[in-house]
Amino acid sequence: MIRHGIAYRLYLSTEDYFVTTAKIRLNLRQKALVIRNHLQNVFVRYGFSGNEMSILSALVLGDRENIDPEIKEEFTNSGAIHILAVSGLHVGIIYFVFSFLLRFLKTYRKGRFARLFILLTVIWGYAFITGLSPSVLRAATMFSFIAIGENINRQNNVYNTLAASAFLLLLFNPMLLFEVGFQLSYAAVLSIVFFQPLIYHTIYIRSWWPDKLWGLLTVSLAAQIGVSPLSIFYFHQFPVYFWLTNLFAIPLTTLIIYAAFLLLSLSFIPVIGKVIALLLHIVVKALLYAVSTVNMLPGSIISNISFPPQMLVTSILVIIFLTLFITVKQKIYLQLTLLSLIILSGITTFEKYQLLTRREIVFFNIPRKTLIATIHGKSIVWISSEDSITTKKKMAIYMGPFEQMHGTTTSVIIPLSGKRARQFSFLRKKKDMINFAGMRIWVPEKAEMPAFMPPADLIYLYKFDPEGITKFKAEEHPVMQFVTNTPPFPDKKSKKAGKSKILPGNVYSLPDKGALRANIFISDKNKKNGIKIGYITH
Repeated sequence: MIRHGIAYRLYLSTEDYFVTTAKIRLNLRQKALVIRNHLQNVFVRYGFSGNEMSILSALVLGDRENIDPEIKEEFTNSGAIHILAVSGLHVGIIYFVFSFLLRFLKTYRKGRFARLFILLTVIWGYAFITGLSPSVLRAATMFSFIAIGENINRQNNVYNTLAASAFLLLLFNPMLLFEVGFQLSYAAVLSIVFFQPLIYHTIYIRSWWPDKLWGLLTVSLAAQIGVSPLSIFYFHQFPVYFWLTNLFAIPLTTLIIYAAFLLLSLSFIPVIGKVIALLLHIVVKALLYAVSTVNMLPGSIISNISFPPQMLVTSILVIIFLTLFITVKQKIYLQLTLLSLIILSGITTFEKYQLLTRREIVFFNIPRKTLIATIHGKSIVWISSEDSITTKKKMAIYMGPFEQMHGTTTSVIIPLSGKRARQFSFLRKKKDMINFAGMRIWVPEKAEMPAFMPPADLIYLYKFDPEGITKFKAEEHPVMQFVTNTPPFPDKKSKKAGKSKILPGNVYSLPDKGALRANIFISDKNKKNGIKIGYITH
């Protein structure tokens, strides 16, 4: 959050705040959003609603808030999620249309500067309306340089234009460098510019239609070369049929953008507007149907891919060295490419071994809730203070990304309140005691301090009472490892009482330092399991 300029967060209930009725002066960005709402009302007036409306708003106006999660998942799994982000395709259409319409200004003495001013105003006005996402910022900056270069009769070099646009954006906001959208946008464009011509010229096709299809396919393949490492690292999945999706998604998206802009321009003429809207309905439905069909194909998505940072760096090195070898044809770069591939293979093998032999317990920092993950290889048993249905609904935001990151193949949820013994191949829960990988974890259901504390390797207490804990004898509990969901020492008095019997290092506070990971390992000395505990910092 700090990279987005947000240092602190505060949660307020409805009685802690009220909405003022005073008129607030709108800034430039808010005015742009007002214009966007007006344009969306044009689509509504011509009968667009539901999924069609949400997709149309995302494609043309950059508003992705109302997209149904299932539709968004279909676009993600089919490899078409990138078309929902306003990017170079959209800005390029705007630029070339207005550049064509304003070409007559070149004949006037100062017409070139007027044309440049109008083009830049239109480009950046559209960028503001669509929300100034990293992809549209990159595209708007690039086409601004192209427009300026054309105005002064200078030929544009695409690499220089890309570098200049990135430098300018980072000059104003250096934190953009850490934005996923910024990284993916530039990686995709650089990869297309370099690799697409190389792939395209490997096959010569005489017929016009097959040649155009081959051109679209090479664009998709080239983009994936640069985007795949970053995409797998951030999202832990890979769309298998991305190449098939883009064969129809890009042409249909282009038609939608042209038709939508035409509808917005001629909406004041009802007869023409209705005809355009009818065609637009058909094309949007075709796009939704095609994406849904690809999503239903068997094996359309490889999910829960474990891809740590070292694999990302090595993959990028493979691409860089391969690019250098193709460019300068020196043997050293081929050798470095092969060496990087060998290292990548070694890292992959080691990562798979770690995944299969991993034994971990993770305590999540969730206010007023208990969520614990016991990890055994690629299997996870979740222990929650809620029932399984409520847990899936309310805690999916924590569980989904966690399972993806850890390459999970099997996931089970059991409630903390369950009195019935639950037996798994690697875990047994009986009442409040959990036996996992040879370790005993005591998780009492009640929040209050218990009267009896059984011997355990790790003790989770929802509310930690430093004064109450002193009544337990140290000889009966030689290992005092506590995890608490509330601050263990809220004041100096309780902190002093807690220190009298327990070292502060034995108390791990989730609210103070965040989620906690306990790695279970086998000691080389006595062959007994031990626990290595540390806070999760990423």
